[in-house]
Amino acid sequence: MKATQKDYWYFMVLVILLGFTKDAIQDKPADSIVKLKDSITLECVCPWSGNLSMISWMKMPQKKHVAVFHPEFGVALSEEYDGRVGFIRSSPMDGSISINNTSANDTGLYHCSVQTFPKGSWTKTILVKESVDIDPTTPYSEAVETGSTFTLRCNYVDNGTVYQVTFEKVGNKSVDIIALCNVVDGSFVGADYRERVAVNCHDVLDVSLQLMNVTEEDGGLYRCHFSSDAGDQTMTVSVTVPREDSSISPLHMNYMYIYIGGGVSGFVFLTVVITSVCWYRRKNRRARSRAKQHPIQRRLLNNYEQAAVYDRMNKRTKHVEDDVVYANIPSLPRHTKRKT
Repeated sequence: MKATQKDYWYFMVLVILLGFTKDAIQDKPADSIVKLKDSITLECVCPWSGNLSMISWMKMPQKKHVAVFHPEFGVALSEEYDGRVGFIRSSPMDGSISINNTSANDTGLYHCSVQTFPKGSWTKTILVKESVDIDPTTPYSEAVETGSTFTLRCNYVDNGTVYQVTFEKVGNKSVDIIALCNVVDGSFVGADYRERVAVNCHDVLDVSLQLMNVTEEDGGLYRCHFSSDAGDQTMTVSVTVPREDSSISPLHMNYMYIYIGGGVSGFVFLTVVITSVCWYRRKNRRARSRAKQHPIQRRLLNNYEQAAVYDRMNKRTKHVEDDVVYANIPSLPRHTKRKT
């Protein structure tokens, strides 16, 4: 009975997916391009928070089912990919898969769909090719702080009519399409960057891209590629994002210690000066007040101060008076008076 329910659920998933993806993926640029190797990883990590309903993979344009993951029913693989495909599941919203023992038949466009609640469906398309240009031209370097905004500006300097500009991030095994400016179809932003990328495509000869809330994972090679009737033009930028714990150099740490030590020393010195000034003023105030008093009052005050000193002395020697002192005194012979 349970197996029947699972087969029914599997059939319904395929029907729904075929209905949703029938026209949605046609003419849509790929979000990433992966070079075919013996083992490849197709990354599909939804950036949303919420509850996961289902993850599905299909190969286009044949709409061939690859794999489905359901939190309750588990994993379902097609016969062609059985034993070669596995879900990575490094996080609750991670729908990435790995494909082993690949061949030329595994090239093509793959569509990933992550169904969530309450936001709905998040999708990504990945193109697997036998050859991918991941060797960038000589880049210039730029350091970007964590949490800031990185701006990539690209100008077309050759003679020709530009019909498309592509912003890419080049990795070791893949190329991510960040954004695309097309003269006919307009702008396009890749699935992994939709939440924090703004692209300016008003002038295809002078375009710019802004990547907001930069993280350490954003470090790497970025490429701006112009496609024109006169040929292609490419500009590459190497972005470095320092780690937060290593952003302070030892030299800066030494300066920080010097500043802290100087601040503490200054505070102690200021405290001593203020205390001394207050004590000196208080002493002068008492002296002036005593000078203004009548001689009799000054004499009474002196007597009072001496009496206080005498009382303190008595308090110190009080324990001596309470002790019993014994002494040996020789007795003198008693003289009697003679009677006459």
